[in-house]
Amino acid sequence: MKPIIDISFYQAPSAIDYDLLAENVSGVILRAAYGKWKDTAFDRHYQELAQIRGVPVGAYHYIIGSVGIQEQADAFNLAVGLKDMRLGCWIDVEDTREGTKLYRQQVLDYAALQPDMGIYTSKGAWNAIMGGVYLNDRKLWVAHYTTNPYPLMPTGWDSWWLWQFTSSGRLAGYAGNLDTNRFYGDDADFAAWIGGEVPAQPDKLFDAKVVTTPPNRLKTRYTPAGLERPEADWLQSGAVVPVYETSGTGWWRVAPEAWSSATWMERVDDLPLPPITEKYYGALYWQRDPRWKDKPLGTSGTIGSYGCVMTAETNALNQLGIVTNPVVNNAWRTANGGYRNGNLIVWEKVTEQHPNIIWEGKTWNPTDAQIKQKISDGCPLVMLVDHNEGTPALDEHWVNSIPSPVDDGAIWIHDPWDNSTIRLRDRYKKPIQQFSSYRRAL
Repeated sequence: MKPIIDISFYQAPSAIDYDLLAENVSGVILRAAYGKWKDTAFDRHYQELAQIRGVPVGAYHYIIGSVGIQEQADAFNLAVGLKDMRLGCWIDVEDTREGTKLYRQQVLDYAALQPDMGIYTSKGAWNAIMGGVYLNDRKLWVAHYTTNPYPLMPTGWDSWWLWQFTSSGRLAGYAGNLDTNRFYGDDADFAAWIGGEVPAQPDKLFDAKVVTTPPNRLKTRYTPAGLERPEADWLQSGAVVPVYETSGTGWWRVAPEAWSSATWMERVDDLPLPPITEKYYGALYWQRDPRWKDKPLGTSGTIGSYGCVMTAETNALNQLGIVTNPVVNNAWRTANGGYRNGNLIVWEKVTEQHPNIIWEGKTWNPTDAQIKQKISDGCPLVMLVDHNEGTPALDEHWVNSIPSPVDDGAIWIHDPWDNSTIRLRDRYKKPIQQFSSYRRAL
């Protein structure tokens, strides 16, 4: 997905090539007002981007403590009027400057006047102004400029809607720095938010009939052999459903994120089965999944905080046909000496847990060519990377390889910190410290 940017009068209309900029963004959030004053570029930005070029836009209000709250709310509402704000409206809670500093009650009063607005803030600004848990039922647009894969969160939130991850982004159409943001979701989620067209589903491969014995229903799962979906999503016995994708382990995809066991489905025609989808890598999990992020990792820490290597190993095992997940893997390792010093993984224990899996050991300081060759040989890798490449010290973090989903010659990974499936070198630039490789016994 293309980035979302936010702009104000600081990005003067005369300095913007709106045609180029519009081609390179998914949306733009415009400053509508500062205190009680309307942003002088707001109307022009809105006209050029939203009205002429159809770019989804939103609006934010930088509120300050030295002007009456009602007066500020009136100024924002007058500026925005009936304009189409598909990216929503946001309260900018960050002014800690002497003379205009915001105070908690002012923010609460403004929020009461604007019940549909989200919150833009940073962890530091929120703590300085609010000093506690407030308004955390609102959508959060968090500011944290970092190369880490997850932002620091203000008190009270455990998830974000938008993340302003840099103030020095660059895009065609504007020569200077731009505040650049990510949306927490995929293309379909974004389309649902802005009321746009949801990306089309691939054509179905065939129809299948559910052959469970009535009244038993067929469970659906988020991934093949993965966690169960809510019971309301299970399939009725006798129902005929479309199948969009097949895995090599006996699972058929019957909805965008719903898989069912092919054991309990019959194809309704007699054509040969389509080939197994090449882009399926087994179930991919992330350590910060709310379902287990707070569970103990071994006897020290939690899966969400320190479980990257265990989760990456879990993903590697699923590539090799082992049906497992972080909770199951962690429980076995905890009970069977699979950790040392509390939560440091004992690599060779994997063969004890799964006798048909061979841990090949560690390869130190591999080249990218060595990494690609191992992946090509069918060996999933768990790789040590530097989580924060902006500092000299190594910030240990582990990711797992996946087969390349496109023929681009790149190394592709799944990052268990934020559930991203990306090219390795799009995120981690430094040489890989080491990798552990796995393969099935012959």
